[in-house]
Amino acid sequence: MLRPCTLLATASSFIFLSSCANDPSPVRSSQPARLTASPAQLAVETPQSPTPIPSPAKTLAADLPITPKPIPPKPLPIPPTTEPEVAIRIETLALNQVVIINHAAGRLQIAPEHPSANEQNWTANAPIEIRVQGDGWRVTSAHKAGTPSITREFPAGELTIESLKSDSRPIQWNQKEWPGKLRVVRTPNNLDLVMDVKMDSYLPGVIAKELYPSWCDAAYHAQAIAARSFAVVEEARWEGRRHYDMVAGQQSQAWIGATENRKALSAVRDTRGQVLVHDGLVVPAYYSSACGGRPANALGVLTDNPFHNIDCVSTGNVSARRTSCCETTSVATWKASIALTKVQTRLQAWGSANGRADLASLQLPTSIEVVDKNAAGRPEQFRIQTRKGGSVLIESEDFRRAINAAGDSKSSMRSCDCFIRIAGGNAEFSGRGFGHGVGLCQHGAQEMGRKGSTYQEILARYYPQSMIVQAWK
Repeated sequence: MLRPCTLLATASSFIFLSSCANDPSPVRSSQPARLTASPAQLAVETPQSPTPIPSPAKTLAADLPITPKPIPPKPLPIPPTTEPEVAIRIETLALNQVVIINHAAGRLQIAPEHPSANEQNWTANAPIEIRVQGDGWRVTSAHKAGTPSITREFPAGELTIESLKSDSRPIQWNQKEWPGKLRVVRTPNNLDLVMDVKMDSYLPGVIAKELYPSWCDAAYHAQAIAARSFAVVEEARWEGRRHYDMVAGQQSQAWIGATENRKALSAVRDTRGQVLVHDGLVVPAYYSSACGGRPANALGVLTDNPFHNIDCVSTGNVSARRTSCCETTSVATWKASIALTKVQTRLQAWGSANGRADLASLQLPTSIEVVDKNAAGRPEQFRIQTRKGGSVLIESEDFRRAINAAGDSKSSMRSCDCFIRIAGGNAEFSGRGFGHGVGLCQHGAQEMGRKGSTYQEILARYYPQSMIVQAWK
């Protein structure tokens, strides 16, 4: 897998999960069966008290710097015939920060990207400490009984740290275990910690974070196939363009590293190598916490890539979602009250950061109304009226990102599917669902599974006109 050593940033017009690449591997010759879902009357969820609410599965990748040249979109990939390795950025640190890596076996293998003629890979006592020194690295191994600590210097380039071949247990960083091998990558301003890990070793730690432990097996299996499909698309999208494919967080998929979650491990094992396909290409299987019964289109909400404008991640089977989805769950509806001054300053800050002069100079709003909806009735655009008679248009998801950028959970929008009323110096929000609403609705999947639907039926509802393909074994 070709990966440049320096970051190639995404463009402002391409938000996270936006474009994908062709994979040279041929499609398997076996003919997959098309998904067919039977209608199900879903039971009302009996929430725990109190019920924690999962964070939205996807948000804008605001942590990625902007480049003046947009990255061209790529077509969706065909299913790979061998298990891909994905590169997950697990943390970004300051250049002066010390990176401490440990291992249960007490030994680690360290390899520089550009070794000198007499430089060999180093088997060092763990834990090791890694520091930036000039253009290169300074690595110190631990002192062991009868063995002094040793410091070695390595030239510029990535450092790779991994377990010895005789011990497959994960490496340890920040009191967590991470499967795969670690690359420490220096960028102009930071250090990136990137794990290179096989796809089906990565996925259990995603599903364990994305779903509640008490949720049903069908929801877990559906989530496994969706997360795998999404990751295949992202790996293809960034190959040769960036030194990582995804981040371990909401900008891509949540990932906690190694896990002992039985349901997550079983779901990945039982569906090994299975991906969703539409017209022979892997589906960008977006998902969010709760759609509120009204799905969103991927194009224009999460991506500007025209190759993602497919039925699988559009409004899909709107009538099926309206009649029953997550509307009876604990996250079906929500309310929030945010001071107008906060709304104003957050929109101004977002406008300044995203080249929107009309928002950067926004006056205090007097009304915020929906001016455009998608086929499911979900708002796609708001008009903001101000005291001086001016008005500004903003896409609904951009509005939500602007309001939520402050990171204040007490004054945030759970989704853009809402009505907003101005009263008493506040913006009063009344909304539905949690997250962007594209693709799989996690709470809806759980409702279907509890009622007896299979994971195939769940995926058929949320990714219409898609098929499950056995890409690799």
